[in-house]
Amino acid sequence: MAGPTYKHCARCACDVAVEYQNSAAARRWWRLYFLIPIFLLPASPFLASDYVICLPLMMSYMVGMGPVLSIVRELPTCAECGALILAEEQGGAAARTRAPCVP
Repeated sequence: MAGPTYKHCARCACDVAVEYQNSAAARRWWRLYFLIPIFLLPASPFLASDYVICLPLMMSYMVGMGPVLSIVRELPTCAECGALILAEEQGGAAARTRAPCVP
Protein backbone atom coordinates (compact mmCIF):
# COMPACT_ATOMS: atom_id res chain seq x y z
CA MET A 1 0.00 0.00 0.00
CA ALA A 2 1.29 3.45 -0.88
CA GLY A 3 2.17 5.92 1.84
CA PRO A 4 0.43 9.24 2.36
CA THR A 5 0.89 11.99 -0.19
CA TYR A 6 2.24 15.31 1.07
CA LYS A 7 0.99 18.65 -0.27
CA HIS A 8 1.09 22.25 0.91
CA CYS A 9 -1.83 23.38 3.08
CA ALA A 10 -2.56 27.12 2.98
CA ARG A 11 -4.28 27.07 6.37
CA CYS A 12 -1.51 25.20 8.20
CA ALA A 13 1.21 26.94 6.09
CA CYS A 14 3.26 23.75 5.81
CA ASP A 15 3.44 20.47 3.91
CA VAL A 16 0.97 17.99 5.36
CA ALA A 17 -0.32 14.53 4.53
CA VAL A 18 -3.52 14.55 2.50
CA GLU A 19 -6.45 12.21 2.83
CA TYR A 20 -9.39 11.34 0.63
CA GLN A 21 -12.89 10.25 1.55
CA ASN A 22 -12.58 7.20 -0.75
CA SER A 23 -9.51 5.03 -1.15
CA ALA A 24 -7.20 5.33 -4.15
CA ALA A 25 -8.18 1.83 -5.29
CA ALA A 26 -11.88 2.72 -5.23
CA ARG A 27 -11.28 5.89 -7.23
CA ARG A 28 -9.24 3.89 -9.76
CA TRP A 29 -11.91 1.19 -10.16
CA TRP A 30 -14.76 3.70 -10.52
CA ARG A 31 -13.02 5.12 -13.61
CA LEU A 32 -13.93 1.87 -15.37
CA TYR A 33 -17.59 2.95 -15.14
CA PHE A 34 -17.01 5.16 -18.18
CA LEU A 35 -16.04 2.09 -20.26
CA ILE A 36 -19.46 0.41 -19.89
CA PRO A 37 -20.79 1.80 -23.21
CA ILE A 38 -17.83 0.19 -25.02
CA PHE A 39 -18.80 -3.22 -23.65
CA LEU A 40 -22.44 -2.69 -24.68
CA LEU A 41 -21.49 -1.75 -28.24
CA PRO A 42 -21.80 -5.32 -29.65
CA ALA A 43 -25.34 -5.49 -28.23
CA SER A 44 -26.35 -2.16 -29.75
CA PRO A 45 -28.60 -3.61 -32.52
CA PHE A 46 -30.68 -5.43 -29.93
CA LEU A 47 -30.69 -2.49 -27.52
CA ALA A 48 -31.67 -0.05 -30.26
CA SER A 49 -34.55 -2.22 -31.43
CA ASP A 50 -36.11 -2.68 -28.00
CA TYR A 51 -36.89 0.58 -26.19
CA VAL A 52 -38.18 -1.31 -23.13
CA ILE A 53 -34.59 -2.37 -22.41
CA CYS A 54 -32.67 0.56 -23.94
CA LEU A 55 -34.37 3.45 -22.14
CA PRO A 56 -34.13 2.10 -18.56
CA LEU A 57 -30.56 0.94 -19.22
CA MET A 58 -29.44 4.36 -20.45
CA MET A 59 -31.37 6.17 -17.71
CA SER A 60 -29.72 4.09 -14.99
CA TYR A 61 -26.29 4.69 -16.54
CA MET A 62 -26.84 8.46 -16.68
CA VAL A 63 -28.18 8.59 -13.10
CA GLY A 64 -25.03 6.81 -11.92
CA MET A 65 -22.78 9.26 -13.76
CA GLY A 66 -23.06 12.01 -11.10
CA PRO A 67 -21.93 9.97 -8.08
CA VAL A 68 -19.12 8.39 -10.09
CA LEU A 69 -17.84 11.80 -11.23
CA SER A 70 -17.88 13.05 -7.64
CA ILE A 71 -15.76 10.08 -6.53
CA VAL A 72 -13.30 10.34 -9.42
CA ARG A 73 -12.87 14.15 -9.10
CA GLU A 74 -12.60 14.13 -5.31
CA LEU A 75 -10.31 16.84 -3.89
CA PRO A 76 -7.77 15.96 -1.19
CA THR A 77 -8.17 17.38 2.31
CA CYS A 78 -5.54 18.25 4.88
CA ALA A 79 -5.03 15.51 7.48
CA GLU A 80 -4.33 18.12 10.19
CA CYS A 81 -7.12 20.71 9.83
CA GLY A 82 -9.46 19.26 7.20
CA ALA A 83 -9.10 22.13 4.69
CA LEU A 84 -9.40 21.45 0.98
CA ILE A 85 -6.09 21.28 -0.87
CA LEU A 86 -6.54 23.10 -4.17
CA ALA A 87 -4.22 22.64 -7.14
CA GLU A 88 -3.85 26.44 -7.52
CA GLU A 89 -2.34 26.67 -4.03
CA GLN A 90 0.43 24.19 -4.78
CA GLY A 91 2.53 26.81 -6.58
CA GLY A 92 3.14 28.63 -3.29
CA ALA A 93 0.72 31.51 -3.78
CA ALA A 94 -2.80 31.44 -2.40
CA ALA A 95 -5.65 30.89 -4.85
CA ARG A 96 -7.44 34.06 -5.91
CA THR A 97 -10.87 32.47 -5.86
CA ARG A 98 -10.84 31.66 -2.14
CA ALA A 99 -11.39 34.08 0.68
CA PRO A 100 -8.82 34.05 3.49
CA CYS A 101 -9.55 31.55 6.22
CA VAL A 102 -10.82 32.96 9.50
CA PRO A 103 -10.37 30.56 12.42
